[in-house]
Amino acid sequence: MPSSRVFLVGLDAADKDLIDLWAGKGVLPNFSRLLDNALVGDVDVPRGLEAGCVWPTFYFGLRPGNMGQYDGARLFNPESYEHQSFQPQQDSTPPLWTVLSRAGKRCAVIDAPYHYPVDGINGMKVVDRAGHVPAGGGDFLHLRTHPPQLADEIVQRFGPDPAGGRSSDFFAMDTVEAVQEFVEIYSRRIESKTDMILHYWQQAPWDFFMSVFTEAHCAGHRCWHLHDPDYHLHDAELARQVGNPLREIYRALDRALGRLLDAVADDARVMVYLSHGMGPRHSATRMLDRVLAKLENQTVATRSGWLMDSARKVWRIMPEPVRKPFLGLRNSVTNDGFQPNRAGRRFFEVYANDRTAGVRINLQGRESRGVVTESEYAALCDRLIADLTALRNPESGEPVVREVLKTREHYSGPFLSRLPDLLVTWNRNHAINFIESDKVGRIDAQGLDMQTRTGDHRIKGRFFALAHEWQAQTMARTVNTEDLAPTLAALLGVEMGHGDGGPIPELLQPVPAPLKETLTDNGNLRARGVGHKVKATV
Repeated sequence: MPSSRVFLVGLDAADKDLIDLWAGKGVLPNFSRLLDNALVGDVDVPRGLEAGCVWPTFYFGLRPGNMGQYDGARLFNPESYEHQSFQPQQDSTPPLWTVLSRAGKRCAVIDAPYHYPVDGINGMKVVDRAGHVPAGGGDFLHLRTHPPQLADEIVQRFGPDPAGGRSSDFFAMDTVEAVQEFVEIYSRRIESKTDMILHYWQQAPWDFFMSVFTEAHCAGHRCWHLHDPDYHLHDAELARQVGNPLREIYRALDRALGRLLDAVADDARVMVYLSHGMGPRHSATRMLDRVLAKLENQTVATRSGWLMDSARKVWRIMPEPVRKPFLGLRNSVTNDGFQPNRAGRRFFEVYANDRTAGVRINLQGRESRGVVTESEYAALCDRLIADLTALRNPESGEPVVREVLKTREHYSGPFLSRLPDLLVTWNRNHAINFIESDKVGRIDAQGLDMQTRTGDHRIKGRFFALAHEWQAQTMARTVNTEDLAPTLAALLGVEMGHGDGGPIPELLQPVPAPLKETLTDNGNLRARGVGHKVKATV
């Protein structure tokens, strides 16, 4: 297949089922046209590490054991027993755009989630213009670019981040005014980024151009209680007054998609990538360490719930200049749920994500003060799995844990030691306010922040591929996240040269799809599989 330009739009944590629902109702006309005109494929994300691992897996084409980045911008440090920001000055393995750059391709990358270095690219790279959380960790987004002077140009031409560099977690969402401000800010973010993409797309004959919108991620976490009437924290009165802010953010993304498709669809192969989804947050992450402490007959440490809730509300509304001097104090008193004295324990919780929690064994030869020998390791993991699967949710009567994965049996590679030893996936059929078993008694969530985020991740992604040679069809099989980088490289005539995935044949050797009749919005039959030209609706 001859090489040509590739234009990729990433929609971080945009849920494919919500898009199907709202496109079918006419709320998202540009997504509807993609569903009718694109080659569509669903994507599996790395099991148990779905939230913080999916984007690095996409960039590097590597599963987590072969690149080690499993929790976005954080790592567990086995020397200090603390989580730390992941801020490498250069990549140990080249990501997709570095591979393309070395092959002489001109590349532009804007707001790739969880990717910190700004060099290694033949073109331009923008970090933290408008992300979900800081790419290299910390509390605030800090704009960095390659070349460096590009940062000043972006601010002068498009203004600073409309959210002020804050994570969405710092926005209160409990009044009409607060929700309306959130929707206005994040809609403006989407429009501003679209302006920036269209401007820089015209500045050079890019071979590979990629930009990621993170607003579906932010809104999914913060607005689920206003979207889902069945959610246990649903605020019906506030939702009656403000409508559905999550749907409004998706509509803003749909408008942006329309503008982008109109501008680039005739000049490039276009891929729209939904990294993973979003649903209700029913999690016992952070509560798990209390369970693990009880399994070792330790006293569970908690802090005052009302005091912490009040402090969080004040913290979220503080202006950045006022807040910065208090960062150290805030981090020292915030109750993250993790119990003290990790170095003296045999096992403890490490953060993986809210859908799946991590358990770390305090292993001799790996942890600086390890207490568990390698000969004890397997039996201890088996015992923990038995104890964890015995946990029940007293409010639903169901098991709390859906699955416990032994990381060593599912992943491999030189960075395996960075990963948790066990991955504990929660049963999300019901809210988890209490956990109980014969061994641990009853555990509650006193003092933990269980309401800031009301939405949480789901594990399926999706791509839409739009080009003259790609016929409109839905793939019958699911591809893996690690297949996308080698596919995009191959579309530009470049071999990735490393990785755990392989090119997707349907995109490299397209076979015309059989005509498939589908209903149009007015009820008439329309044939799919007859070309890709799509007029977007803005």
